[in-house]
Amino acid sequence: MTVALVRAEKGADVAEAIKLLGGMGQFVKTGEKVLVKPNICAARSSETGAVTDPEVVAEICRLAAKAGGEVQVGDSPIHPFRSRRVFQKAGYGDFEARYGFPMLDLDSSGAVEIRIPGAVVIPKEVIAKPVLECDCLINVPVIKTHLQTIVSLGLKNIKGVVPTKNKLLIHMKGLDAGIVDLNTVVSSRLIVADGIIGMEGELAPTNGSPVRLGVIVAGDNIVEVDAACAHLMGLDPRRVAHLRLAEERGLGRLTGYQILGEDINSLKRNFKLPSHPDLNKIMLSGLVMRFYGHARRPIDRLFGRGLSHGAPAIVGVDEKKCDACAVCEKACPVEAIRMEGKVPRIDDDLCIACFCCAEACPQGALSRA
Repeated sequence: MTVALVRAEKGADVAEAIKLLGGMGQFVKTGEKVLVKPNICAARSSETGAVTDPEVVAEICRLAAKAGGEVQVGDSPIHPFRSRRVFQKAGYGDFEARYGFPMLDLDSSGAVEIRIPGAVVIPKEVIAKPVLECDCLINVPVIKTHLQTIVSLGLKNIKGVVPTKNKLLIHMKGLDAGIVDLNTVVSSRLIVADGIIGMEGELAPTNGSPVRLGVIVAGDNIVEVDAACAHLMGLDPRRVAHLRLAEERGLGRLTGYQILGEDINSLKRNFKLPSHPDLNKIMLSGLVMRFYGHARRPIDRLFGRGLSHGAPAIVGVDEKKCDACAVCEKACPVEAIRMEGKVPRIDDDLCIACFCCAEACPQGALSRA
């Protein structure tokens, strides 16, 4: 197994990484249906580091089409965002007109419920039809941090194949293990991580700070590509629960793979991680969530808020940033948020600290308390 690492300033530089892997013909065969899955999670431009650069995606599409593939692009944004608005703001609204490749809204492309054999937390899940019907899935994440899973890379990007509010259930059942469950049935034949501009900080993956890393990382094994990206971010991949779980379940290796191209240490930059990374490793079952809802206050009194063996921190609201859009209320999978006047109020007894609200907030007004 090999991972290609190249310096990159523009989308066309993807071609060099694919060349190091033997060319797109190694991944796409004539007549195959190819679905390119970027990360278009929110209405942000690629300059913010929140979404995949459209030029990176376009270059991948061109290479796949040249190799004989029938190419489409598709994604599903964070719930409750509307795909049309998100695609427009993220630079994908006119993608087909500009580049000639169809742009699919996976929220409205039909879906099928499938069983996940050997699942840890998600025995069945709803998956967008184009994902199940394609012959080749090319996974194109952004290199960025995540307030709950520490990083958002290739493995995490696959959560976007789950349409609409169905993806919220993964947070309730156990996000890290759920990510791995999904990747056991949705296989990425090629992973191309966009690190031209990434994102870091407590409020990533949508409201963090941009990082001009200037790299493209590509490979045919999702765990190895994610591990290489973690090293580029100055992070031991074993600190990331879903990477460690993916290796344990045989999806790939966190060490021992070959790197082609640039030396990883020469391009490494220490990203600013979420302030409580150990809390992000918790995988909450429904039983644990219910228990913690009743036990939160006595635990906090004994140990201090969020310190009792990694107990989840309560979500805080920055009322100066909040514009009362109520997106957080719609994004909460357990209905723990309600608008009181122009301010969201969080029911501590219901909150499961999944931080879907903070991820969805357009203004970055929600974070750990």
